[in-house]
Amino acid sequence: MVNKNLVGRCGLYCGFCLIYRAGKDSEKLRRAVARRSKCKPEDIRCEGCQTVLVDGWDNARWGKNCKIIKCQEAKGVRFCYECNVYPDCKRFRSIADHSLKRGEDLVANLAKIKAGKVEEWLEEEDKKWRCPKCGKPISLYINECHWCGADTRKAKGG
Repeated sequence: MVNKNLVGRCGLYCGFCLIYRAGKDSEKLRRAVARRSKCKPEDIRCEGCQTVLVDGWDNARWGKNCKIIKCQEAKGVRFCYECNVYPDCKRFRSIADHSLKRGEDLVANLAKIKAGKVEEWLEEEDKKWRCPKCGKPISLYINECHWCGADTRKAKGG
């Protein structure tokens, strides 16, 4: 069963987010992310973009303070594709270009979301973002499986 809370409002799959993975998978990873983010390990938590405005939390860079979510709220849209500046928005392009280099096409993702193929897309993403060695979920943002230590760059197209 797919978790619709993992539908990123910018087209990212929240299931590969380092914050989400650290909060769900590993105390060791959560402590490492907290050190890097200069916050407490208990601040490293997320249930997915669809929960931010319902059960949101404050952090300097994510949660209610995510630049994309703040922009969407100001414009009264739920997804980037609903904005009249999409796909040429500088905020969106910055995230989309960075993600594309790591094997994630946000424009294609948003097209699937817009077309109502959310469950299909979530299932594809869940399969895509798994370690090729142990099969457990991995993050887009680190090149090593935090479960088994395998190199995950090939799984990401890198």
